[in-house]
Amino acid sequence: MKPKTISQKPCLLAADDDPLILFTLVEGLTEAGFDVLQARDGLSALELCKSARPDLALLDIRMPGMDGIELAQRLKAETTIPFLFFSAFGDENYVRQAVAAGAYGYLLKPLSVAAIVPTLRTVLARTREDAHRQARQDQFDSALESNRLIATAAGIIMRDLGMNQAEAFEHMRAQARRKRVKLIDLAQRVITHGTSSSHS
Repeated sequence: MKPKTISQKPCLLAADDDPLILFTLVEGLTEAGFDVLQARDGLSALELCKSARPDLALLDIRMPGMDGIELAQRLKAETTIPFLFFSAFGDENYVRQAVAAGAYGYLLKPLSVAAIVPTLRTVLARTREDAHRQARQDQFDSALESNRLIATAAGIIMRDLGMNQAEAFEHMRAQARRKRVKLIDLAQRVITHGTSSSHS
């Protein structure tokens, strides 16, 4: 699936086994400017999330085959699709399970589409912020890991070739340029195979 551009509509998945509620949601959300996918059971919703990758999934709690809580757990484990719940059941146990599953919200039926649209737009904004934050964290973690590997390789070269730290780093940079490989790849070779790999 191609990445969305700024001009594309947000895509939602609505999952509910009640055809009237589903119809009302799909019609209202489409009129509000969303692209809306629909599923009548948890398994269908899971497959749609994996294939179409909506921006947000709206999950009923009670559905045949796979209920909303189990579906949410599968979504969290197997996809990056954010989700929220809507249900006629507002007891504390359901809400606690929803929070534990990682839901962005819990809406009570009967739903007024006009009333929930601001909530949905707020959740979509939060999910985008969370995705950007996670991407930055992943980049930071990757940089830390790269620095750790490069520093470890430099230490091995210092020990084996009798170089100081600056000389070891320059040796690695020169060898990486000569071999036309990334510095991190050369560092991994040194750690795995020893200093001979930085010359061969």
